This record gives sequence, C-alpha cells and structure tokens, in this order.
Amino acid sequence: MSSELQTQEAGFAPESVPGEPVASLQREVQRKLGRCMIRLQQYERLVKALAVDFEIAGPSDELEDIRRKRGEAVSKLTLGQLVNELTGTYLQPQQPGAAQSEWNPGDSSRIWFRMQTRMTLDQADYDQVVSGLKELVALRNELVHHFIERFDVWSVRGCEDANAYLDASMVKVDGHYDRLRHWALSMDEARRRMGAFLESPAGTDLLFDGIYPDGSVNWPNCGIVRCLHATAAEVAIDGWASLDRVIEKMNLEYPEQTLKRYGCVSWRQVLNESKQFKIRRGPGSAQQPRRTEFQSLSETEETMKRRSQCIWKKISSRNFRSFDKIDIPLCSDLTVFVGENNADKSNAIDAVRLLTVPLSGRRELYC
Repeated sequence: MSSELQTQEAGFAPESVPGEPVASLQREVQRKLGRCMIRLQQYERLVKALAVDFEIAGPSDELEDIRRKRGEAVSKLTLGQLVNELTGTYLQPQQPGAAQSEWNPGDSSRIWFRMQTRMTLDQADYDQVVSGLKELVALRNELVHHFIERFDVWSVRGCEDANAYLDASMVKVDGHYDRLRHWALSMDEARRRMGAFLESPAGTDLLFDGIYPDGSVNWPNCGIVRCLHATAAEVAIDGWASLDRVIEKMNLEYPEQTLKRYGCVSWRQVLNESKQFKIRRGPGSAQQPRRTEFQSLSETEETMKRRSQCIWKKISSRNFRSFDKIDIPLCSDLTVFVGENNADKSNAIDAVRLLTVPLSGRRELYC
C-alpha cells in the first residue's frame, strides 16, 4: 500500500491536492461540518447560560459569590453532562401531587434565599425530549470523533454521502437549538414577571411578612409573629410577657405590623391563629385587673428541655425558714426525705420550689 493511501486511511489529507470535482465537494463538506459544529457550540453555550440559574440558594449576602462559583463549575461541563443537568433539574415530568423538596438552611440568624426554575412536561413529552437530547449528544460525538472514519471524503460518492448526512444533522441540531432558545426566552419572561411581582406590594408582603396574595398567612414565619417573639423576649418576666406592654411596644417599633394586614381584629386573635404562643391570664389586684400574658411555645419547649437535662446534686440553704445552714446531698435518680413531723422536710421542698420554674406558671410566695 502506498504512503498516500496510508495517510488517507489514517484520516489525514495527503500532500497532493485532490482534483475536481472532489476538491469542490470537500470544501462543501468542510463548510457544512463547520456549520454544524458552530451551532452545537452555540447550543452548549446557551445550556450553560441557562444552567447557572436553574437553582440558586444561600445566605442573601453570599448569593453573588455563589452564582459566580456556579458559573465556573458549569463552564467546565461537557455537552453530555449539560444535557443530564438540563433533563434532571430544569425539565421535570409532570407528577400530580408531588411534594416539594424540603429545604432547611439551618442558621436562622441569617437571611436565606432560594429560587428554583423548572419546566414541567407531560411524561410522554418528557421522555421524547430526553431521547432526542441523547441523540444530540451522540450526534456531536459522531461529528467530532468519527466523521472521517465514517465517510471517505477523498471520493465523489463519499463527499456526497457526507454532505447529505451533514444536511440532515443540521436540521436536527437547528431543531434542538430553536427549542432551547424558546425555553430560554420563556425562562427570561418568567424571571421578569417574578421580579415585577417581588417589587410590588403583594410581593413585599409575601417575601417579608408571609402574607400570600389570596390573603392567607404563613403564620409560623410571618412578620407580625416574628415581631411578637422579639418584643415578648424583651419585656418578659419569668418567661411571660404582658400583652398590653407588648402591644404598646409593637405600635412604637413596628407600626407597619397592623392587625388589618393579617385579617385579624384583635391581638389575641393573632396569638390564637398563629398557634405559636401559650396564653394565660396573669394575676391581678383590686387596683389592676387581671391581664393577658403569653410566651413563645419554642421558649417553653426549650425551658422544658433544659429542665429535663438538669441534675441536682445538692441543696444548700442559708438563713431560710428554720434553716441556719444546711447541705442536703441528693441521689442521681431519687431522693426521699424521711423524718418526724416538724422536722423541716417541707422547708427543704419549699427551697427547691422557689428555685425551679413552676409547671403551672403560678408561684406562691414564701416568707
């Protein structure tokens, strides 16, 4: 076999220039192959631009850096990896009643943000799209790695077959690109509408105060409940806050948190609707009637947790009741006081009662 034929079989152009009409046909093959490759690169760049914004989540002050790092990671993906990202994240088969994935940022002391962009398709359409995109990846690999092996571009027949194949390939690639471009335009329009909504009063109510456009309220996380938690923590005595005192402070510090915005006519209704607080009637007197007091349920649970983890090792008393000075060691599981009447057993129990949080919220006074 001649060196020229060996060079041709290896996929390299021979030193001699092919004559007509092969030379003209080769130039047409090169043009069409280049056109397909450029369109595939345009497709890949557009998928990367979309993939950056498929989902973004994190602390609000780090979102810009998170998006930048996401862009750097996406820029290194191959077309096959990008297609997997596209079909596994952005495109979703329609599943009625499917629950959204839970998201728990963990650090409640910071403002967190999460946005996902999804397009749902009927299962049959989704399967068709996935199959088509897999064919697109296979077509790209064929053009890049196996085109010369498949077509003899040194013959008229081979060039004609290659041109026909490239024409059909361009139709396929163009179809995928046009559909992807339509998805990109739809995503941009969705983001534009979302931005316009978030800038509107209804969007502000939803984002910052948990008030949905239909008037319903996300009570556990709404603005008025957050402010009640914060204000109650400032004025509470022994864990209980006077509702009158909280209302007075709320009106001064959070005037935008009005009852009307949340569809309520009284502050007690807010406490009851939210189901985030424990309410009681505080002690009163002849000069001052009984008042409403409340505390956060989360605080009550935390207090009980701390109490359950507390282990008393000893009771020490100085100048209390009949005790001048006494130290009573306690067992780790159970301690029983045994003694005759008037042996001061009750005084030791009273000392413990004064030092612990009462389960009923009421406490007797001892002299």
